[in-house]
Amino acid sequence: MPTALALDLTGLFLAPVSRTPRGIDRVELAFARHFLNRWSGDCWAILPAPWGVRCFGRDRALRGIRAVDELWRENIAPQNDEAYVRAKSEILTVAANLRLPEKPRNLSVSSVVGRYFRLLSHTGFSFGRSAAKTLPKDTIYLNVGQLQIFRPWFWWLLRRPDVMSVFMIHDVTPIEHPAHHLPVVVKLHHRIVRNTAEFAKVLIFPSRAAQESVCTELRKYTARELVSSVELLPVPDEFLGTATADLELSKASYFIICGSIDPHKNHLFLLEIWKELVAKLGAKAPKLVIAGSPQAASDAVFAALEADPAVHGHVIIATGVSTPGLRRLITGARALLMPSLSEGFGLPIVEALAQGTAVIASDIPAHREAGSGGAVLYLSLSDRKAWIERIEALSVQPRIRSTPADQSYTPKTWEDYFSGIESLLERVTGQNVVTSL
Repeated sequence: MPTALALDLTGLFLAPVSRTPRGIDRVELAFARHFLNRWSGDCWAILPAPWGVRCFGRDRALRGIRAVDELWRENIAPQNDEAYVRAKSEILTVAANLRLPEKPRNLSVSSVVGRYFRLLSHTGFSFGRSAAKTLPKDTIYLNVGQLQIFRPWFWWLLRRPDVMSVFMIHDVTPIEHPAHHLPVVVKLHHRIVRNTAEFAKVLIFPSRAAQESVCTELRKYTARELVSSVELLPVPDEFLGTATADLELSKASYFIICGSIDPHKNHLFLLEIWKELVAKLGAKAPKLVIAGSPQAASDAVFAALEADPAVHGHVIIATGVSTPGLRRLITGARALLMPSLSEGFGLPIVEALAQGTAVIASDIPAHREAGSGGAVLYLSLSDRKAWIERIEALSVQPRIRSTPADQSYTPKTWEDYFSGIESLLERVTGQNVVTSL
């Protein structure tokens, strides 16, 4: 009889709180799509609730995934995406006419409630069944959303030592760079590491860099030797296949940085570069598109823009852009910029490479792994002059986009990725893992 699988979907249950998915959310969504649709044995969704950790059947979980796709507008056409249309308009607007970017507001309470109502209208309400009592013997428990925050969420595993608990940790950036994060965020990441050390039996990492940094922290909490595996993240399906480029954007001179507006992403470094570019080039300076949602520690970015009117006319904050819209923005950019201080992987790098878009990234181990096989220019963060020179050079050149015929980069797919994950599951369980098409 095929092994049963239980997927922790806590991160996806929080989808109504955010307009668009983070990189970690994309990974959890891909795991859900793959295993809920293709696992040949029993497949359950796991969620913590006030009445205990509960499991829900495959059909209900699949309805929830489809609802999440709608909430995050994963299949919307770019021309129907207001956030994309607004960002495009600002890219094409003369810099002197751009207003100061305002910090986007979080979704209102009423909006979040309405989004949860839409989610539950798809799945129907259910109290679920006790995970500890319901899951078959030797079930595989997969937790890839990096929300191992509250220890009580995992007490059920103490009652079920037969369950093979497999956790994925993407990074411990707040622990490595505490000065760039709020104290509460650093504290939560310490909890994630501590709970992982106590309850995980197998670990998955998105890069060898992440494996090294996370295992260093785990050794502070446990002497156990956990089975671990590195599987580099693939290019999301939404960034593969033929896509129609926006000709107007292709003629515009702009660069893009993707991801949450967090200090470790180093947006302030780019704003300093843009200050010099504007001083030198004036109105001819390229624009910078910051595609991502502000986090709790992002105020410094908006303060810097407010303090420098000359720069803020060249900077666009694009929050809430759908995945198809984001692909269009990346495709039209002169280059993707990734000046991060630390990363667990660097998903925007592979997304850009799949479009034939140039990439300039900070020279850190995770970026080297993400850009393996692609034409990525790695620059030291201490060499700001090199960043300025390369950005200026690309800004005045015609947009050159690689075609599949002359592009040496071969995107890794989710199919490739899950082949590796399934091999790991077979190895740790000693059983054949079968998925169906």
